[in-house]
Amino acid sequence: MAELKTDRQLLREYAQEGSERAFTDLVGRHLDLVFGTALRGVKDERVAQEVAQNVFVALARKAAWLGGETSLAGWLHKTALLEVRQHWRGELRRQRREQTALELGTLMKDDDSLLKALAGELDEGLLELRESDRHALMLRYFEGRSHREIGVLLGAREDAVRMRIDKSLTRLTRFFRRRGYAVPAVATTVSLLGAAAKAAPAGLATVAAKSALAAAGGGAAAGGLHLFLIKLMALTKTQTAILCLTIASAPVVWEWHANHVSRTEAALVQSRLTTLHQQEGQLSAELDQLRAESISLDGSLADAEANRGRYEAAAQKLDALKGRIRGLLTDANYRWPDDLPYVRVSKNTVKALKLLDTVSGTFSSVGKISEQAQELLGITADEKGPAEQALRSYWNGVHDLMAANAYETNSAAAPAGRLTKTVIVPPLGQPLKDLAEQTRSQLSDVLGADREKLLFGGWDQGAIQIFWPGNLWKISEEAQTFTGWIDPNAVGAAPRCGMGWHQGSSGISPDSQTADCFGFMPYEIQDRFFAPWLSQNGITNSMTSLGGSNE
Repeated sequence: MAELKTDRQLLREYAQEGSERAFTDLVGRHLDLVFGTALRGVKDERVAQEVAQNVFVALARKAAWLGGETSLAGWLHKTALLEVRQHWRGELRRQRREQTALELGTLMKDDDSLLKALAGELDEGLLELRESDRHALMLRYFEGRSHREIGVLLGAREDAVRMRIDKSLTRLTRFFRRRGYAVPAVATTVSLLGAAAKAAPAGLATVAAKSALAAAGGGAAAGGLHLFLIKLMALTKTQTAILCLTIASAPVVWEWHANHVSRTEAALVQSRLTTLHQQEGQLSAELDQLRAESISLDGSLADAEANRGRYEAAAQKLDALKGRIRGLLTDANYRWPDDLPYVRVSKNTVKALKLLDTVSGTFSSVGKISEQAQELLGITADEKGPAEQALRSYWNGVHDLMAANAYETNSAAAPAGRLTKTVIVPPLGQPLKDLAEQTRSQLSDVLGADREKLLFGGWDQGAIQIFWPGNLWKISEEAQTFTGWIDPNAVGAAPRCGMGWHQGSSGISPDSQTADCFGFMPYEIQDRFFAPWLSQNGITNSMTSLGGSNE
């Protein structure tokens, strides 16, 4: 298969080598584009053929100046439009567009009428696009090129060509809509481009190429000489005398022009010489600066060489210290030398030191690991996310089990005038232990068994921590009681509501009062049992709760 030459290559062969075959290939490649553009503008096939021939005559004459064009198809499209506008003398085409706008109400009744109405706006819409986008659309729909062929011609990948065509279709559709046309989808624009593509009549390519080559070549020169001779014979005596005088004075004029050109060139050379002297001075200053910088760099290099020796000695000391520490870590003797700033602590004693016994503990009720625990256990950024996800899943599972098993009991005895509600969560049993075992296994996979035990130990038997580190409620085996009260008669600063949460002898009293009444209560229990009850009694609660969205 012969290699597909680009428009620029063919144009260069014609302009530099006079290759008629290259020019004929260009005409054959773009004739349908030019003819279709002309036909849309003039609505007459005969006139469209004349316009197409004029366009290629212009191409033949200007071929030497078109080497810098990024898109020959775009230039041909613009030239065809200029020829069409020249044909209509500007005013006629404007009147036809206004008439089309007046008839728009009736033309939009079916798809065929819509395509006919849009055809008058198509070329202006194409001119609104960027050069590269317009070139890709015209190659695809007016010349019937495949995406691969377009990629070869434009020097782009096939998938990039597809994306460029899709975006161009979307921009062209938006252009029609801004003009007031109710284009329902990009598919309508595709149909319009397909309908606008017109194949040129058979034989037009040969005629256009020959007429263009004749107009640009010797035929044009011969015709010009013939016209000149006819005009010369028609001159009067006075005109002949003037012509002779002009011819006689031509050498004087030429000599004056040559002198003027020489003086101009001398001035230009002098200006360039002055500029070169200035540049020489600048380069000399820059050379001095570079020499100074070179001396400075030599000094820095010497300092770096001196420092390298010190760095190598420090590195050797560090390697020796690392080797010593590595040996001490593997030694069964826990005594470390007094000259080292470190001590060795057994993992079994870390928890006994209570280094994590702060208010936040090792992790919160939404699974977030505290900064102290991260530092002590050496949890990396890659380990933090999976570990916190496992802890968060454990808490969510605990809440789900509590909500699924909770039930309301008879109200407990309350002081006079107060309303109470009591909810029981029975021991959560083996399901909670299974959940704890699953979480322990996940943490062991991420952190290892030793760090998992320090982080999750005590919880792995189905326990939770509510108030402070070490205060573990083993709710897999012991029930929980939630008690709430409302005082409808409270006035002034007296508390209107309160809550209690107990497991065995541990918990918070039902007489305790918090800022939002039920702030320590798990969200699922609060939302299911107590929130409606509070609302019925005219109390708006902030619903900040254990494990809730504001945790």
